[in-house]
Amino acid sequence: APTVLDVPEDVTAPVEETPEDAGADDAGSTSAVESASDPAGKREKKQAKVEQLLETTVQARSKELGRLAELAEKRAEKQEAAANAPFSVTIGSFNVLGSQHTGPGGTRKNFPPASVRSGGAVNRIAAHGVDIVGTQELQDDQLRAVQSRTGLAAFPGFQWGVAETDNSILYDAKRFEFVSGDRFTIPFMGRPRPQPILRLRDRATGREFYVVNTHPSAHGGRYLVERRQGQAALVSVVNNLKKSGLPVLVTGDMNDREIFYCNVVPQAGMSAPNGGSYSGGCRPPPGPIPVDWVVGSGVSWSNYRRDTTPVTSRISDHFFISAVASFG
Repeated sequence: APTVLDVPEDVTAPVEETPEDAGADDAGSTSAVESASDPAGKREKKQAKVEQLLETTVQARSKELGRLAELAEKRAEKQEAAANAPFSVTIGSFNVLGSQHTGPGGTRKNFPPASVRSGGAVNRIAAHGVDIVGTQELQDDQLRAVQSRTGLAAFPGFQWGVAETDNSILYDAKRFEFVSGDRFTIPFMGRPRPQPILRLRDRATGREFYVVNTHPSAHGGRYLVERRQGQAALVSVVNNLKKSGLPVLVTGDMNDREIFYCNVVPQAGMSAPNGGSYSGGCRPPPGPIPVDWVVGSGVSWSNYRRDTTPVTSRISDHFFISAVASFG
């Protein structure tokens, strides 16, 4: 008889796949494909966000650059307006009478010593309200005294040594910024002496100008020759400085009156606050004309003062001269 085989319970016969089952398998396969494509979709979305962020950043940056450019343009317009803004300077000239003249062996024994007279010089500076003053004969002890009481800056001050403080230009450093300092040399009483050239910048407007201070030889004979050489040197210096296009102010004890005006002012194209003209011939200012001068180019003048107080008060043997120079 045929043998009957036992079939394990966990073994089942193959089942034939129905169309429904095949459809189910196809659906599962599609879902798997979509699942596999999800990372690419996320990358696309992330890339889109990055591009949008970059575009926003570029737009913001462009807007900021535009704002900065507008500010720079306004700043440039303001600077240009300031550069052309008018301003005025009160400038003076004062030969203080050097301390050596009233000390032991000095020739001005009827004057008090410089230790007394320096206070009077400071008072004159304050009375005239000068922003700048060119000094002559200002010895080192007098320079220290005046600076300590006024707070004014000085050029050259002590930069050229204690023996060359005489012709220092004092100025208000709160109002004016030092730009540069230079010198030119003239013969003075038998020896060469440096004369200061100072370039200043007005802090409020940024405008710049030159100040030249000089003291040529006194008396006649060979000193007269030296004085004429000093005048010629001054004319040359001023004309060279004018090539910069900047105004030039000149102060000094010129040891000449009408002759200084006619020898220097027309040749350097300057004007004087106390008058005078040279169109069609030299006509000096009306008298009395002191030997102390303030002149310049590129400015208009007003409020000329010839202060005789220093002489009458025995502060100095020179007047204090001042005027207002207006820069248009």
